[in-house]
Amino acid sequence: MRLRNQKDDLTPNPLKRIGIIFWITLSIFAFSFLVLGNCNSYPNTKKSKDPQIQIQFISKEFEEIKSIPSSLFETKDLLFLLADLSKKEDPSMRFISTNRTEEIMEVNGLRNSWNEGWVVYVNGERLDGVQMKRGVKVGPRDQIQIRYESVERVFGRPLQ
Repeated sequence: MRLRNQKDDLTPNPLKRIGIIFWITLSIFAFSFLVLGNCNSYPNTKKSKDPQIQIQFISKEFEEIKSIPSSLFETKDLLFLLADLSKKEDPSMRFISTNRTEEIMEVNGLRNSWNEGWVVYVNGERLDGVQMKRGVKVGPRDQIQIRYESVERVFGRPLQ
């Protein structure tokens, strides 16, 4: 009788076998989920963005941000950056240039009028064409916005 009981213990129980297979399968899925999840998130945290000078164009019709690669401590002349964007036609832009002043006349087909025009802001401070002509240095930490807004003009020149 004792032999018979031992023999019964050695025969596999179908419920035990299903339970073991279930736990092995579950652990394989859990392990693969952790490994794949970790692999996908690791490169994103490792990548660091290179510093960029960002210029934001804002009007009622569109809002566009242009990024120009730069090093963290490098500053560039804003007028040269705008001229370079104009040359690449990204966005399509036209300037008027005199001995004293610079003015943006048109961006993406939206032109200055007698009561509205393109105004340049750097770090919240409004710049006029004379300041731009003298040279305004900007870097990746500066907030540059070019907005289409109401302006007052006398003989075609904007008033401050």
